[in-house]
Amino acid sequence: MRNHMRNHRLFIVAVVMVMIAGVAAGGFAQQDKPRYGGILNWFDYGDPARLDVHAESPLVVQQATSGVYSGLLHRDPDDPTKIAPDLAERYTVSADGKTYTFHLRKGVKWHDGQPFTSADVKATFDRVLNPDFKSPKCGATLKPLVAGTEIVDPHTFQVRLKAPAPEPFLGAVASAWCRIAAKHVLEKFGDLNKPEAQIGTGPFKFKKYERGSVIEWEKNKDYFIPGLPYLDGVKQFILTGGPTQLAAAKAGRIHLWDTWPPMGKAPSEELKAARGSEIDVYRWPINTIWIVFLNTTKPPFDNPDMRRAVHLALNRQELITKALDGAGVPCAMLDPKLVGDAALPLAELERMPGCRTGAGKEQDIAEAEKLVKKHHPNGIDIEMAFRQVGNYSDRSQLVAAQLRRIGIRGTLKSHESAAGFAAFGKGDFTLLTSQDRAMDSTDPGDPFSLIWTTKGGSNYGKWSDPKLDELADRALKETDRAKRAKMYHDLQRMFMSGAPSALPVGWVEGWFFTDKKVRGYKHASTAYDNITFMKVWLAP
Repeated sequence: MRNHMRNHRLFIVAVVMVMIAGVAAGGFAQQDKPRYGGILNWFDYGDPARLDVHAESPLVVQQATSGVYSGLLHRDPDDPTKIAPDLAERYTVSADGKTYTFHLRKGVKWHDGQPFTSADVKATFDRVLNPDFKSPKCGATLKPLVAGTEIVDPHTFQVRLKAPAPEPFLGAVASAWCRIAAKHVLEKFGDLNKPEAQIGTGPFKFKKYERGSVIEWEKNKDYFIPGLPYLDGVKQFILTGGPTQLAAAKAGRIHLWDTWPPMGKAPSEELKAARGSEIDVYRWPINTIWIVFLNTTKPPFDNPDMRRAVHLALNRQELITKALDGAGVPCAMLDPKLVGDAALPLAELERMPGCRTGAGKEQDIAEAEKLVKKHHPNGIDIEMAFRQVGNYSDRSQLVAAQLRRIGIRGTLKSHESAAGFAAFGKGDFTLLTSQDRAMDSTDPGDPFSLIWTTKGGSNYGKWSDPKLDELADRALKETDRAKRAKMYHDLQRMFMSGAPSALPVGWVEGWFFTDKKVRGYKHASTAYDNITFMKVWLAP
């Protein structure tokens, strides 16, 4: 397993080196002495509304709180491909690989002055592991792995696993969604939704939240790493809609565009023309997959034939080309650039029904039309929902047009971002045309734990396949690299040949920018990591 982790890390490093080759010649490569002071200006694509990092999954919740909290482990700010200590100074592993002992930093204080201890870690783990608590990110990845936890002493904490699973477990613990919350704050507020409950141990304190306008952090002068952070604070403007976001970037109102939604090629060129040598513009894979969700608890998609019809009819290559300027990996359940040999070879994938092009796609569409006519001879009218963020409106029109060819006629319904997530989580939809799901790590088990298993945190369609669940669980805990890759190949083939409800359109890529004044920032392999800005500083 150690060799697998090393090879996987080298694979991701190679991707990173290639993707930022153009950036390295600019501001990223200038390693002057860090400078204290200044406010980093950033943006969120929507209003988070609810701020509970354990109970929510929208990126904007992570952005709003990322610099406020710390985890036991985190992604190394100097090299986000590596996992590094955070609140845990170090950890040890038992000989059988099933018990992890975390040795915690001493003298750490919460932002309200209370001491940090293993009781806080225990409270956090108990919360996200509670079977009755829906934790769509942290809980979804830890629940299949963890058998139990124990406080050893005020600065030592143990986790017992159901089976050895070093890469998935450490990836989950280092996830930005598995941040440690204060026991006394959870007892006082009951959850972490309110601004006043944002009391962490991170490099910044939560200062301000004006709904629909701005979120602000201020420097934590008592941060447990001496000399950090460099910035006085971070200001996040809530900017909805691509034109508004692009206008802010062109005007120099924001310092970086590093996360979802990515820019298209044309807007990135427009920005580069406007800002010139002041910025670095680059293309990046953000470990995020575009999914079309079908609700299996409601007609017509309680019928597997109708689900299979949608799977066959979707022309993923056309959708990626038109909606993402070709920046993506069509149809793949796993992206080879991110998970290596656990992903099915793209050549095999492109031969599968539903993923074919040309004459093969016409055959898929003909078969899909037959399946729809079998149950609805005159076709069927349904509601197709989406959140009003990014370019989801454009994507939705493309999906609706493709499904109209097989007799599924859609009326589009848009939701405000937070309201949409609330509705989708309750199953209040028939079909979701466009919902991107970002992964928490580059482990191949992530998409299955989050989307494609019965207890997946983003299994909005309530799809369940016990055989797939069982194989996904075994793959998650398999430590032999070759055996694990084969299991994931079998999972992908099983899924794509059936009638699932969470249909992969493709892995999303796009264009981003960083102002050359921003130093010490490294783009991570997920949309969630390395956005605490603990080592970021601003050049004059």
